Amino acid sequence: MKPHKKPILFLLGPTASGKTDWAINWQIKFEDLEIISVDSVMVYKECNVGSAKPSNSILKKHPHHLVNHVSLNCIFSVADFYQTAMKLIDSIHDKNKVPLLVGGSMMYFNLLKNGLSVLPSANKSLREDLETRILEHGIETVYADLTKLDPKAAKKIKPQDTQRIIRAIEVVTATGKSMNANFASKKPFRLKERYELIEFGIFPEDRSKLHKRIESRQGKLVGDSLLEEINEIKINFDISSAHPAMKAINYKQGLDVIEGKIEKSELFEKSLFATRQFAKRQCTWMRGWENLISFDLHQRDEATEELKKQLNLL
Repeated sequence: MKPHKKPILFLLGPTASGKTDWAINWQIKFEDLEIISVDSVMVYKECNVGSAKPSNSILKKHPHHLVNHVSLNCIFSVADFYQTAMKLIDSIHDKNKVPLLVGGSMMYFNLLKNGLSVLPSANKSLREDLETRILEHGIETVYADLTKLDPKAAKKIKPQDTQRIIRAIEVVTATGKSMNANFASKKPFRLKERYELIEFGIFPEDRSKLHKRIESRQGKLVGDSLLEEINEIKINFDISSAHPAMKAINYKQGLDVIEGKIEKSELFEKSLFATRQFAKRQCTWMRGWENLISFDLHQRDEATEELKKQLNLL
């Protein structure tokens, strides 16, 4: 007989599909669930408005691990997320509870499911040096450095992709090995090899309904409060537009307004367009997701019944 595997729940969905409401509803019905956020922006304490982060009162009643986890003076990399999430999963299981991972960062979910080779964490001093060089001499000079350090990695990265160029230089510099060699040095650990992975998805069959939800929410995310939040971030933190949080939807467009690149009157439409495009990419990820149990936007009750069956089988 195979040993019993401990369960892990995924809840994937595009932006504005109701993931947080579903997760909270499930936690109320199934008290053994602990929520882990799978979101690359909510992880930052200072990014509240544009990230659609749950309110403090909701988070107090229904804690979400990895929400408000770090400040913007840090960069919470993909590797940091993976390593922290794996530790949280183990600690939740140690309490005989079930981790429920909820969010829309499909790349993070994919890395958890299929594994991530162990890579070094971000190097703050090196990153600051590289960002200064980019500001003074342009991204082309730093991309040229990567081309010398690791030509194969450089070919796979767009010359203007600041975040990936810096990350590649960090990894190659820290390990003395190419990116390919780093990825090949250790076989990635896959969640399904050790755990019972149960994967739910909120998938809108009628995309226009999702678009209406996105539009009705967007005004709350990109008003004066967002611009005030970004101004406060600029005052309190010495971070550039290359910071992952400042490249996120809503924050990027808000920063463009503050820096005079677009008019304030354009903020809503530009952020709305970017959000719709993001939702489209999220749905594309989900369409090809293996073993995903999908439900439409209005089918929370049906999904809850299916979850109950899945948990009873454990």
